Amino acid sequence: MKQGKNHLVTPVERESTPHLEPIYQAIENNLGFIPNGILTMAKNPMLAQAFGQMFGCLSKFEHISNELKWAIATISSNAAGCQYCQGHFSHIASRVNVNRAKVLAAFEFETNVLYDDAERAALRFAFACSTSPAHLEKVHYEELGRHYSEAAVIEIAAVVAICGFLNRWNTAMDSQLEADPAAILDEINQITKFTV
Repeated sequence: MKQGKNHLVTPVERESTPHLEPIYQAIENNLGFIPNGILTMAKNPMLAQAFGQMFGCLSKFEHISNELKWAIATISSNAAGCQYCQGHFSHIASRVNVNRAKVLAAFEFETNVLYDDAERAALRFAFACSTSPAHLEKVHYEELGRHYSEAAVIEIAAVVAICGFLNRWNTAMDSQLEADPAAILDEINQITKFTV
């Protein structure tokens, strides 16, 4: 994704939107900074508040592991072609006490021994759904149902759906990738050639 050439909306300054500070703090706790995509969203405070509540749900999920959650997010963003989000989710995974090698190996989930059959089923589902919901086939649902409870399936689908919103938002806003997630993305690109 080429960035920085198609701006239609300029991100706000954090200090100019103090009413959004609880959302900023929650996101900053995950990322370590406030992303440009959220500062653009803040031009419509109602949208930023609604998104902040939805994104906050991710940290409360308890039916799938953190490794799987952030691997799904990274794979989903790659499938949608959003390097901005792929960089961000990989960056979050590097910060939240998960098996970093496992998250970086997400792009090799079909063959990497760090992933089991249940995780492969979830990542196949996420990749197919993120390229297009029309790509989901009966086998994707059957494999997911074989390995996961209904509560876990809801969380898997929610991660994919939240990523779908972010992928489209940040692509439409031409959000510029910040330094820390850009470094993680460079590392991933050196490790693998996994692309859509």
